[in-house]
Order: sequence, then C-alpha cells, then structure tokens
Amino acid sequence: MKRVGLFSLLLFCLSVNVRSDEPATLSPYLTSVFDKGEKLTFTLSWLKVTGGSAEMTVTPVPESKQVRLQSIAKSNAFFSKIYRVRDEIESIVNRADLSTVLFHKKLDERGKKKEDVTVIDEEKGMALRRGVETQVPKPIFDPLSTIYFLRTVDLSPGKVHTFNTLADGKLYAIEATVLQRESVRTDAGTFETVLVEPKMRRGGIFRDENTRLLIWYTDDERRLPVRIRSTISAGTITATLRAIATEP
Repeated sequence: MKRVGLFSLLLFCLSVNVRSDEPATLSPYLTSVFDKGEKLTFTLSWLKVTGGSAEMTVTPVPESKQVRLQSIAKSNAFFSKIYRVRDEIESIVNRADLSTVLFHKKLDERGKKKEDVTVIDEEKGMALRRGVETQVPKPIFDPLSTIYFLRTVDLSPGKVHTFNTLADGKLYAIEATVLQRESVRTDAGTFETVLVEPKMRRGGIFRDENTRLLIWYTDDERRLPVRIRSTISAGTITATLRAIATEP
C-alpha cells in the first residue's frame, strides 16, 4: 500500500478521476464558504484509538476566481511514538466549478518525506506531474476537491453520482451512492446526516471488497462532512468533526 498516513489515507481513498454528470451548485452557505472561508477540525482515530488531528480549510485566492483548499494532518504525541505523521495537501480549484488547477501534497511520515505537484493546463486539457503529461477531462477533481464537490450535488438517498478524479497521474472513475439518513454524534454536536459511499467503478483502490469508504454529510444546506471513515485491511481509520469555524 502507498504511504499516505492518517487523514491523507482517507483523502487518497477518494482519489478517483471525477467526470461529473452534474455541475456544482452552491447553496447560500457554501457560497459564503467559497467567498469568505471555512475551517473544519477533526479528531483522527485508528482502530478506535485517537491518533491525531486534522484541519480542512477553504481560503479564497485574492484577486482571482480561484479557491485554495488545504488539509493538514498530524499525529498526537502518543501516536507519534509509534508512527509520526505530518501531511499537508493543497488544492487550487476554480471557484465556478471546483475543477482542480493545481494539486500539491507534502508527506512526512516516520521521517520519510515525499512531495508531489500536479499542474493542470485547462486549455490543453493536460495534467503535468513529474514531467509526464496526462490528458484529463474538465472538470477534473483531486482527492481533496472531491470531498468539497460532493457537498454541491443532490444528496437525496438513492441518488448516484458518477465522477472522474486524478490521483498520482492516473484517472479513475467512481460512483458515489447516497445510502441513507443517519443521526451522528460528534464533539461539534449531533447532526442529522446523509451517508455517502464512493466506489471505484473498476480497478483502483476499491478493487478489494474489504476496502470501503464512507462519508457522512449534514442533511442541510451546509453539507458538512462530519465523519469520514475508511475500512482497509489494516483496520478502520475515522476522521470525526470536532469544530467548525467560518471566515477563519
């Protein structure tokens, strides 16, 4: 398995090239988020043991029609004795359709560091990574922007959304199925949510039936991701919302 760490592993599981059948539409809350910003703070746990924290932030790019999405995950003092992690992921997207124009990740895990940058030329429809070009559709998403894109679509139970996402220079196709409504309790409060399960349509990270990704979004105009859970062969990793801040 690739070395992707705690919260980064959750994001990597969403690494599925997203060719959307539905344009991004922003509610008044999400319009404010992409105009002014947002910060979501999560508690990370592995096999029910608290392992660290993560932040996901939205920041408008000054004097442009783009938005910066960022996630930072780090292990706590206890877990760092076993597996030290500090991962940073940045995605620059177009404000209009959330299509990715730049994806940058810096991984620092157990002292092993890795940095990777993908730049997308929208006019040519090409993504450049490590000197290699890959043809991509538009809009195109990355693991981080996919989470935000799903906040903009119809999440009524029974809905199925198909996507294309770019990860590590490869395109993947997924289907995101809205399963059901559930009540979820977190340190940030108790929320009524809709449960979404993205799956690879063929191959990729979901080729193993034991691998599963679940995302709980609030069942309101905010579409906050209050819980993200990945079940893999090594166990279950969960990110649970702890705090919400607008205009951070």
